[in-house]
Amino acid sequence: MVIDFHTHAFPDKIAAGALEVLTENTRRYASIYGESRPHHDGTLRGLAASSRQGGIDVSLILPIATSPKPSHSIGDFAAAADKIPGLRSFGSVHPRSPAWREELERQRALGLLGIKLHPEYQGCYVDEPETIAVVKAAGELGLWVVFHAGVDVGMAPPFHCTPERAARLRDAAPDTRIVLAHLGGDWMWEEAARILAGADFYYDTSRSVPEHPDRWDLFGDILRTVGPSRVLFGTDSPWTEPKRAVEQMRAFLDQQRFTPAESAAILGGNAAAILQIREDPT
Repeated sequence: MVIDFHTHAFPDKIAAGALEVLTENTRRYASIYGESRPHHDGTLRGLAASSRQGGIDVSLILPIATSPKPSHSIGDFAAAADKIPGLRSFGSVHPRSPAWREELERQRALGLLGIKLHPEYQGCYVDEPETIAVVKAAGELGLWVVFHAGVDVGMAPPFHCTPERAARLRDAAPDTRIVLAHLGGDWMWEEAARILAGADFYYDTSRSVPEHPDRWDLFGDILRTVGPSRVLFGTDSPWTEPKRAVEQMRAFLDQQRFTPAESAAILGGNAAAILQIREDPT
């Protein structure tokens, strides 16, 4: 089973506009980070079709609550997507929303198993009190928390989830199950490997392994340090083409001599346990 633990999709009425804005943002920094362009239309149908074509059994959607204004829209969208065959979804709350706690509890009651926080788009440092409060409350509710970590290729510094700040968050909220996207810090991998070694995090592989074969030795060291049981395959779809990402991930695991059992865990087994998915992914 192959599970993509890091994807994005939007309601039909805003998908085209959202992709246009996000694509334009990345163009400003293309000379530094390379070009980013979408590989599907940003809708739930587009994501599902793209994932199937890439040989992915289940894709996890990670929406982002970008406004502190109280709203049920993200939670309702996530709950609906979570029931579509081949898709799962986490929710999201904004740490500066006056109603974040009520919405977090509501999303848990809807059956969602986790939330995504994006410190760049939410304008909140990962180790500030407001964010820590959300992370602690999520842990008390049994929810996973996924963070965008490191650089955002469509935004300028300062960046809000550096490895140093993630380490401080871990100390402040030691009991919550946290996933750091992009192998602990997009474009900050050496720093993440040094600072977060031994820290109690899970990592996803989005925007790292498939895009940077020149750094596979570093990534292999990170995965071995973290432990294969804490690594989750991810693509950041629509920004990475799923079929190529799966092929590159398999090539990486083979080149770095991970065992078949370790490779199976990274490609889907670990995510299946988190998402409570049995043999039938639907």
